[in-house]
Amino acid sequence: MELKNLFGKKLKKLREARGLTQQELAELCDMQTNSITLIEIGERAASFSTIELLAEKLGVSYAELFSFDCEDGLELSKQNLLDYLNSELKDLDDLLLQHMIKYAKLVKELNVSKE
Repeated sequence: MELKNLFGKKLKKLREARGLTQQELAELCDMQTNSITLIEIGERAASFSTIELLAEKLGVSYAELFSFDCEDGLELSKQNLLDYLNSELKDLDDLLLQHMIKYAKLVKELNVSKE
């Protein structure tokens, strides 16, 4: 299963756990309802700024948005993940790339603190 599909499933699960409709979440994020729908069904990848906004409005960390249960079928090897991220990041401007680097460092810190 692709990362954007897994992310969409996780977003839907978190939204529903908070008792929000797609329309309500879209309004909180100042987005179109259709955008939330497309992200949840895996038809559109969320931008980094959208991911930041969704995490804030849902009251979760970035790590929570990207933590997938085994039953979600996450079968990404490290190389597949790197390839996917490379393809997604190639067109980002410098500011967004800086945000992604900060996010990667945060994820690394969280992983180290678990050990």
